[in-house]
Amino acid sequence: MTSHEHSSNAGASGGHERLPEGAATLAMRRCALQAMYQLDAGQSSDAALVGMSQGETDADHAPASDIERGIALAALAWEFHDDADREIATLAREWPPHRQPVVDRNLLRLGWYELRHSSEPPRKVVSDAVELAKEFGTADSGKFVNGVLDKIMNGESGDVSADDAGAASDSEVVGEG
Repeated sequence: MTSHEHSSNAGASGGHERLPEGAATLAMRRCALQAMYQLDAGQSSDAALVGMSQGETDADHAPASDIERGIALAALAWEFHDDADREIATLAREWPPHRQPVVDRNLLRLGWYELRHSSEPPRKVVSDAVELAKEFGTADSGKFVNGVLDKIMNGESGDVSADDAGAASDSEVVGEG
């Protein structure tokens, strides 16, 4: 396990008595997405400032540990966003990162980071990303995010278009976890 992997998993087994493990993980990823959105939109270039803003807006909705872990995950994923964008661009040639909706782009970056640099269960990473895409993205975001992350998860190469992104067995991946 690298230091990046250790940092992203820090506190992963901490006490989450109030929420089941899956819900805590989804809450953490929700916080990470919100922080990534701020970084990507240029609202902040400092992960610490994003963290302060995040804590102010989500303190009532997520445990402090999920917020902290989400901010840490966002900071690590943002550090590698250029690497993620390069690989994602080869998998979604019709929709390279600069053309993707901000939510989709950052969910793909988060998912890419977790699939490449963490020991999180891959199907859970994809499932949570798809769930967040459906919650915050467009009508097609869930299928698109699932299609691209499925290819990353399975080590495949090749193009995923918006039309065939759902062919990556959306129900199979989302049904896990």
